[in-house]
Amino acid sequence: ATGFAAAVDFSEKILKDEKAVERYKGYLKSGSSDYPLEILKNAGIDMTTKKPVENAMKLFEELLNEMESLI
Repeated sequence: ATGFAAAVDFSEKILKDEKAVERYKGYLKSGSSDYPLEILKNAGIDMTTKKPVENAMKLFEELLNEMESLI
């Protein structure tokens, strides 16, 4: 769930801001150089707030509604 929430936040940021791509690359390059939450925070994803999980749940709801409309 944490990884999904972080991925959703990353993807939204990348689509809106060119600099987010560089932050994402920095995240990937950092490996295990620090605690995971710190690495994410340095890349612009603060998992200590509700925002990443809320964004992931919003996307999930949108996808679920889209699937339901096809039935």
